Amino acid sequence: MRLSTLALAATLFAPFTAPIAMAEDAPTVTTTNLGNGIYELKTDMAGNVGILIGNEGVFMIDTQMGDLTPLIDDAQRAVSGGQDVELILNTHLHGDHVGGNAYFAKQGAVIMAHPNVRTAMMAPKKSALTGNKSKPYPTRALPTVNITPGDTVTMNDQTAHFYHAPDAHTNSDIFVHFEEANIIHAGDLLFANRFPFIDLDNGGSVQGYIDGMKAILEVAKPDTKIIAGHGPLSSEATLEASIKMLTETHAIIKNLVDSGKTLEQIQKANPLAAYHDDWNWGFITTERMVWTLYRDITGKTE
Repeated sequence: MRLSTLALAATLFAPFTAPIAMAEDAPTVTTTNLGNGIYELKTDMAGNVGILIGNEGVFMIDTQMGDLTPLIDDAQRAVSGGQDVELILNTHLHGDHVGGNAYFAKQGAVIMAHPNVRTAMMAPKKSALTGNKSKPYPTRALPTVNITPGDTVTMNDQTAHFYHAPDAHTNSDIFVHFEEANIIHAGDLLFANRFPFIDLDNGGSVQGYIDGMKAILEVAKPDTKIIAGHGPLSSEATLEASIKMLTETHAIIKNLVDSGKTLEQIQKANPLAAYHDDWNWGFITTERMVWTLYRDITGKTE
């Protein structure tokens, strides 16, 4: 796997204090101006960060992970005129999206999330995918404001609408629609142009993930800019392609399960070969996608 992929895998499941594997060159943040005071901050080593800046302060969506957080802060200060982050939303519970919480909370930021995020950060579960389990996060890192469907934040001339996708990537997924700017931060409800990680150990499910992407489509318009949890800046077409892929691959594996095939037999048959070139990547390989679909259908890990 690429070092960036190793870093992502380590941060999703390792303790929050774990060192992060770095590439030979120092990591950098790519800042993309999406207009209306909204920017995407991207390292390709963790979840994509969104920020809304203006006279009322800085609103940040996700905090990436501990070792990269100072770089994220430097990047946001470069476009916000040196402001501290006032408000944070965690789109879900994974370390590459909440790993910088303590850093910003120490500076005074208020952290919001779905109620399940705080619970998961206090008592992390072991992952059947990697066999790893995180340590509990420090109190300072925990969200203190619960977000429920229908909640909004009005700030810097933007209305941010929060939507919950039940049992999707996890049991805590929130996506954000900036109404006036016509921009969505999808969190990990979108892995753009790659197989998604569906965290079955934290309440995720394939159908819930599909439903979550469809919920984003219901809000989006043809010209909506969509910040993916991972991958490039996206659009409705990106979501539609991912929905189609996941629906088809789930059906393929279900047909094999219904015919009595075991996981070993299914893996040997390589039933997702036609999807490999377009969707395989270092963390969720084609083999791991088969395993995820099989486990979602059967409840079994082998």
